Amino acid sequence: MTRDPGELLRQHGLRVTPQRRAILQAFQGGDDEHLSADEVMARASAAVPEIGRGTVYATLAELTELGLLLSVGQAEPVRFELNSGSHDHFRCRLCLRLLDIDVGGGELIDRPLPGYQVEAVAVRVEGVCRHCLEYRKGLSDGAAMIASTPLLTPDELDSLACRCHQSPLGPLGLAASRVGIARIAFEDHADFQAIDRRARTRRGPAAGRDGLRQLTDTLDSYFAGARNQPRDAVDLSNPERPPTAALKATRDIPYGHPRSYHQLGIEIPAYECGYAMGSNPIPLTFPCHRVTCGNERPKTYVGGTSRLRILQQLEAADQRA
Repeated sequence: MTRDPGELLRQHGLRVTPQRRAILQAFQGGDDEHLSADEVMARASAAVPEIGRGTVYATLAELTELGLLLSVGQAEPVRFELNSGSHDHFRCRLCLRLLDIDVGGGELIDRPLPGYQVEAVAVRVEGVCRHCLEYRKGLSDGAAMIASTPLLTPDELDSLACRCHQSPLGPLGLAASRVGIARIAFEDHADFQAIDRRARTRRGPAAGRDGLRQLTDTLDSYFAGARNQPRDAVDLSNPERPPTAALKATRDIPYGHPRSYHQLGIEIPAYECGYAMGSNPIPLTFPCHRVTCGNERPKTYVGGTSRLRILQQLEAADQRA
């Protein structure tokens, strides 16, 4: 530490306390010193004996967030792999997966480094992996499609029972066949108006009308705080629908416990999974709002950002209660 800790703290708008000063002074070996939290604790307590472990950890996090310190390393378990040869890694900050890549790390082993004997080189690059980028793209493309392109043809609509239902997300256009629920459309979806017109005719199969009555009860209960997972029968027979495996997997995500796309237990490309969520023809029944991109909760949703926020707040409030 070559600069006065008090000066550094004041420059970053922090009050100079004995604890903060002692923690910065712990880095007495210079800018190239790397200390663990326990090592900082041991040094800081020599100057401030009453300093607590919680204070040290909280202050280290605070100083790191402000850029006074740099956190090196990851708080994650050791990972194992079959590839025991020398190679580089890419760590995705979203899904936290470690992927093999080649960024020329092996070439550095022969690079002269005076005063050191290099025996191995391990390069780890961090950022967003191609899988998460593809998922994001699929999600965006799917949401754009469903907002602009009707999913139900006129012939399909003629075979369905339809109903409009008010909800905290605005009016919902509901459609059902003899088999089950075929469509839940938000007001700004391309086929909402057609469903609304069909709903006014009160036509459609009796089994479909019964399914819609049950669906509205399910939706009302959900928005009232019921945590029971909707299990209404669905009709995904249309070949133009997104991958059904991805949609069905969302039903296994517990209420209020988001899960990343790569942890759904399905084997489909990331883009296809994202597209399925973005163009989900039966949202809420298939709760794609619980699917995340790793530790990032996407703002893109089949029903738009504002509706996604309502759903997230609803389930988060229940978890806090």
